[in-house]
Amino acid sequence: MDKDALEKEFSKLKNELKVARSEISNLRQQIRNLKYSQDKQIEEVQSKIINWKCLDCKFNDKSSCNVLQEDENDNIVLEPIGYISTEFPVKKGVPRQPTLCPQLLGKLTISKTVFTNPEHALEGLIEYSHMWILFHFNRNESKHALAKVSPPRLKGYKTGVFATRSPHRPSPIGLSLVRIHCIEGSTVYFSGVDMLDKTPVLDIKPYIPQYDDPSEQELEINRDLLSVKSMTMPPGSPGIYPGNREDPDGEESDEEQVMKSLVHPLPQNVRVPSWVMTSSPKVITLTNEAEEQLNNLGKAELKPVIQRILKEDPRSTYIKQRYSNQFYTFLISDLHISCKFDDSANSVNVYRISKATRLSGEEDDSQEKF
Repeated sequence: MDKDALEKEFSKLKNELKVARSEISNLRQQIRNLKYSQDKQIEEVQSKIINWKCLDCKFNDKSSCNVLQEDENDNIVLEPIGYISTEFPVKKGVPRQPTLCPQLLGKLTISKTVFTNPEHALEGLIEYSHMWILFHFNRNESKHALAKVSPPRLKGYKTGVFATRSPHRPSPIGLSLVRIHCIEGSTVYFSGVDMLDKTPVLDIKPYIPQYDDPSEQELEINRDLLSVKSMTMPPGSPGIYPGNREDPDGEESDEEQVMKSLVHPLPQNVRVPSWVMTSSPKVITLTNEAEEQLNNLGKAELKPVIQRILKEDPRSTYIKQRYSNQFYTFLISDLHISCKFDDSANSVNVYRISKATRLSGEEDDSQEKF
């Protein structure tokens, strides 16, 4: 390559280097601008958090907010997801329980400050007939909660506040079970009003009888007991276990009668999505070593608890999809439970139970609930 060609190539490279340096300088300036903009936004957010007031404080020009509860150790900040509209502007005359005026309608509107598209958060809720509303008693005038209160039906006698549904509580939070009538956009219309107008709502959850109804929990306990008995039948005696009699032809066995009693359809006028009712409980087994470890640790009474937790599969959807058959660990009390899921066989095998020395399973903190 001759001298002219080399000089031409050198000049070209020099120009490219100059352009690259200019681009780097521009990028550095952009980074500085972005950092400045970010700092300003952080300052604005911090200012809004410090000066934030709940709806009640804004209306009444209060200097302190009841929604914020602070102490030296913890700060709890709850932002309402929306507000309830009812026919009760003042406390006098408000029904004391949600079932007293079933014909009276109220509505809950989800705030756009919580979700950009609040109607998306309500998708699927109409498939349920009822929902729980968790709300704030924001009109309480008392500043100090009393350990004992006088419910109306006690006629002047006092009892512990936690044995009542009094709104005057250390944490002024209300809980009502209401019937869903319809949903329009970001608004839920419901009956079962026992709240004031403009009541701030902290959360809503669908009502599911098999988890929320205590009688359903008793049924599950009976099902588990029957399952244990069926697993301890003597070999060669199908359908019979100690204490049972053989049934004459055409007569129902004790097991069949029990099983019929355990069939508990949904209560009348209660509706839930089919996917909630459709489940395939896992088959849970403990190895001999795990059984022995549990007994040696003096925690044999926790065996049905372990089985119950694993039967409903505590893993998150993400974990199940990413690792179909996986080892899984979790804590109960001071015990470290180790097991292996086999999704193809719909089973779980508990192979080790040991004394816990550290927290486990923290990487899967997305426990999903209905």
